[in-house]
Amino acid sequence: MSNKLFGYARVSTLDQNLDRQIDILKEYGVQEEDIYTDKISGAKFHRPALDELQKILRPGDTVITESLSRLSRSTKDLLTILNDWQERDIIFISIKEQFDLSSSAGKLMLTILAGLGEFERDVIRERVKEGLESARARGRVGGRPKTDKKVLEKAIKLYDAKTHSILEITEITGVSQSVLYRALHERKRGD
Repeated sequence: MSNKLFGYARVSTLDQNLDRQIDILKEYGVQEEDIYTDKISGAKFHRPALDELQKILRPGDTVITESLSRLSRSTKDLLTILNDWQERDIIFISIKEQFDLSSSAGKLMLTILAGLGEFERDVIRERVKEGLESARARGRVGGRPKTDKKVLEKAIKLYDAKTHSILEITEITGVSQSVLYRALHERKRGD
């Protein structure tokens, strides 16, 4: 079982500075060569340095960040990472929030975060459902409008004439390539 200390620091843009986070991690005992840094949005799940760190982590290792937001901006992604680390016996510590996944309080906080993440997803689902119901009540139906049959027939005739490319047919008729290919496929199946 490994027992190595790693640090992870992240800023959102290239012109932002990582020095403050790196200094905090070094004060906490992380060697500079064991600090992984990204200059990329925390909303992105895959980040080069974090992905590299993920590959080398072993059971018993500890990852330290200056704050939870440095690891991820998304509750869902944060929970995915932390649950994965917990299953792999990797300890996580966030200095600012005093969050330590190896402690009972840290495990409780992870459970609370998971509940909040699920609550957040449920609220979004409910809002979408209510919005769709409200739109239906006003006579609007979600999704893309159906392609006019006559326009689709014209596109198929142009295709059969073999005088135009697919791109030209879509530009002339306004029928998307996917709709045209689907109609041609259905016609072929019906033959």
